Parts: sequence; structure tokens; C-alpha cells
Amino acid sequence: MNKAKQIINKLTKDPRFIIVLIILVVLIVAAIFIYNKRYSPTNETMTLNEYYEVAEGEMALITDGELMTKSEGAPNAIVRNETPYVRYDVINKAVNDIYAYDSSEKKVSYTTVAGTYQAGIGSKGYTFKGSNVGTDYVPCIEERGTAYLALEFVKATNGTEYTFNKDPYRAAIYTPGTERTVAKINDDTPLRRFGGNRSKIVASVKDGDEVTVVDNYGSWSQILTEDGELGCVPNGYISDRETKTNKTGVAQENLKHNLTNDVIKMGWHQVFSKPTNNELTSVLETTTGMNVISPTWLQINSNRGGLNDFSSAEYVKACHDRGIEVWVLVSNIERDIDESILFNTTSSRENLENNIINAVVASGADGINLDMESVSDSDVVGYVEFIKELALKCQEHALVLSVDNYNLNSANYMIDIQSRFADYIVLFGYDETWTGSPTAGSNNSIKWVKKNVEAMLDAGVDKKQLILAIPFYTRLWKQTGNTLTSEAVTLKETPTILSNNNATETWLKDNKENYAEWTSGDSKYMIWIVDNKSLKERCAYAMEKNIAGIAAWKLGNETKETWNMIAETVQ
Repeated sequence: MNKAKQIINKLTKDPRFIIVLIILVVLIVAAIFIYNKRYSPTNETMTLNEYYEVAEGEMALITDGELMTKSEGAPNAIVRNETPYVRYDVINKAVNDIYAYDSSEKKVSYTTVAGTYQAGIGSKGYTFKGSNVGTDYVPCIEERGTAYLALEFVKATNGTEYTFNKDPYRAAIYTPGTERTVAKINDDTPLRRFGGNRSKIVASVKDGDEVTVVDNYGSWSQILTEDGELGCVPNGYISDRETKTNKTGVAQENLKHNLTNDVIKMGWHQVFSKPTNNELTSVLETTTGMNVISPTWLQINSNRGGLNDFSSAEYVKACHDRGIEVWVLVSNIERDIDESILFNTTSSRENLENNIINAVVASGADGINLDMESVSDSDVVGYVEFIKELALKCQEHALVLSVDNYNLNSANYMIDIQSRFADYIVLFGYDETWTGSPTAGSNNSIKWVKKNVEAMLDAGVDKKQLILAIPFYTRLWKQTGNTLTSEAVTLKETPTILSNNNATETWLKDNKENYAEWTSGDSKYMIWIVDNKSLKERCAYAMEKNIAGIAAWKLGNETKETWNMIAETVQ
């Protein structure tokens, strides 16, 4: 013991030991300071206003637990007269449905299977199926050139639940039918902006509070309180987790579809004028087993929804006598139409719907086939609202509604919403390459067809709704130097073209179609052949997928053997 004291006394008298001891103490103090700085909980706070960055008159918006980032131009959400409003296009994305905004007639329209709601910009109340519904708030207002919908109006029409809080203004909306995890807080704890004790405190949660668990960050979770506060707490404070499905209502229901029990075998009959209807007998001579015909009778000829009408009651009767249904085609491609006026103006849209219904009912036809092509992205909402409204009118008159669509890579006209209202969705299973394509290629290789059918099914189209359109034509490509051109040739013309040029067909296993090429002068000719063999592959695939059937463009381009093959394959 005395020896130990002697050593300590000796060290304490050594200046070097004192320096080392001081350095050691400084390091320990620094380590404690750094540890506390980095790992001990901070009491530093930030206000929700700082967190949400809410400008005066604006509102933070949380959709299914996600804080929406501020957008350029018109704000996402605002508050007027203590009423929360959200931009209509933001609502459309949030609820996966469409409210159509008419900027010219100052109206907003929204259609469910129960009927159509309409509200005038800046006025209290709205109409439902033409009857007035009173409100103590203004359902929609217009600012900065766009429409804002009161969340109470969205709740009343779509069923979307929401919370609304002040200081700062914030709203959280819960999309109907969406699953979320709810839980309880099991002790008082700070709510931090991010996961980790060093993150600033934005609020606090209390023992027993019910919250929505938005995301998990290891030992921390992001939660949303019933007061619209978004932040993070340690997982140890969260208990009784369970999955909850947000409330749904009539707005999420599908219109009852008018489907046939038979597999669809439809042919489009191109009619340019009333006298062309007289060709029906010769057209039907080639067909075997066709049970639906779609004559191109109705052509939109004005932005107000006017029509050129080539329909014929005698034609319909002749088809019915043969057991063939008639689905009247309505097209927008024969005239120079401004779809932004036609579909986005409420009165024009309704006028078009009524004109179509009146013409089809007068002819005695069984249904409608919509062929609206080249609708721009900015007009799609109005177009899909048109489909919804027309579908309700078709239901009233027991008419079938089918809608033609490109493949989803070419254009997506909100297929999921269409399929909720239209009876059938027709997929154009051709024009894989087209006039003006930068490279020559197939009209409908089997891989391309399969890809697009699967995409339609994945997008929400029921297999019993989906009709695959097949071509009775292909393209003959001509390459001269660096110049590439093509022309459409019919299925029945192709054998003569091949024979005249001594061309040899080669079966392309991957494409499941024949190919031929030849040279003439300075030009090379190429053709991916549409024939009965290749079409049988497409028809067989349609039956393998158990979809509703096939349609063919167009009657007169095929041979009798073509329809014999279809009758044998499509059943």
C-alpha cells in the first residue's frame, strides 16, 4: 500500500503526468459533449407552419399520409371563408376519379353510377340528376384560372373522408378503398420531423391517441395524427397496429355491365353514306359466325355535338333477322373537330350524348361503339366524363356501350375509369407500325399483341370486357435509298402482290407471322403478312386469355376462309 502511495506521489509531482491527465480529462469531457450533441434527445422545436411551409390563405395537403409538395403556379389547396378547397386536378389524382371542369360555362361535373352532380363556379348548392341540393358553402370556386373543390363537396359526392385543422391550415384526405395501418400511442412522446432523437420536435402525441402509420424507418415510424400532424416517433411508442380500409360508397361502384353470354365476333362495316348501307348483303356473304356488326354511321361534324347520320332501320332489321347485333360506331375523325370544346364544354358534351342516343334508338340498333381518336392529354378528363355520362344514358335505354382504345403506350384514356362504366373495351391490336413509322415492321407481332392485352388487364379491364381488334390489312414497305414509305394492303390483296413479285414467304417464329421481301429497280419491298394463319394465332391467344372476343377492321378486306377460321377458333 505504501509503495502504491509512493508511486502516486511521484506521478503527481511529474509535470508530464499532469499534462497527460489534463488532456485525458479534456478528451472525456469532449466525448461526453459530442455524444450528447449527437445522440441525446434534443428539445429544439419547429412550428408546423415552418414544417408545412403554409403561405397566407393556403393550406397544407396530406393525401393518404403523403405531404404534397407545393406546385408552381396555382397552389394545391387554399382556405376561403374557413372552407378548405383543393384544386380539381389534384383531387382527381388523389381519388383516382375525375371531376370535369368547364372553364367556359363555369361548371364542374362529376358522374357516379348513381347519377351526375353539377356545381356552378362561385354558387352555393349543386344539382344531382337535375335536382337542386342546398349547401351552406360554395362547392367550387375559381382562382388563377383553375377550379378548386370544397372538400365537403368531394366528401358528399365521392365519399372521400378528410380532416381539417387550423394554425396552420392543413387537411388530410383518405382515398376511399385504400388500405392503411392504424395504431395507438402507448405513452406521451414528442413527434419529431424525422426519425431520430436529434430531429426537431413539431408536436406531441399523447397516450391513447389513434394514428395512421405512414412509413417505417427501422426503429422509428412516420405517423399521421387525427389532427393532421405528420411526424416520427420510436416504434416502442406504437401498439395495436391493424389494417383498415378507408370507407367506400356508390362512387367506387362499377356500373352494372350489359354483357352478352356469347363470345363476341364483331366486324366493322365502313359506311360513307346512306346508299352504302345497300352493300350489307354482299358484305354478309363473306362472313360466318359474326354476331355483331358495327357500321360507321355517326360522324361528329361540329364542336356542339352535331352528327352526320347514315343510320338505317332497314339495315338493323336485316341484321337482326340473321341473329346479328348492331353497335353503331361514332367517330371524330372525318371532320375537323376541336375536342377541347366538344368534351370540356358541358352543353356540347350533353348535346352530343343526346344526339347519339336519339339516333341509335331511332334506328333500333343494340349498342354504340365509340371511336374517338387523337384526343389530347388536356381533353381526356372531359372525354372520360363524356363516357361516364353516356354510359348512364345507355343503361337507361338498354344499349351496349363499347369504347375503342389504342394500346397503353400510345395513349391512355383512363382505362381503369372507362372500364368501370363502359360495357366493353376494344383494344386496337394493330398498327404496331404505321404510316410514317421511322422503321419498317410488323402490323401486329404476337409479342406486341400479348404485351398490350396484358397491359389492359393489369390496368383494370375485366377479361369479360376486353375485345381484341384484329386487322384485315397490313403494310407494304418500300425502301429507296434513305426514303421509307408504306401503303396499306388488304388481306385478300396480299397473295396477288406476292405472286406478281415471285416473293417467297418465311415464317417468323417469334412474330408468328409470315414475312417476304423482294427488290425492284432501286427499291426494296418488305411485308409482314397478315393472313389467316397469323390471325388464327391472335384469335387463339384471345381465347386462351378467356377475353370477351374479337373485332375486325374492316369487312370487305378479308376472304370467306378468314371467317371460317374465326368461327372455328373464336368460341
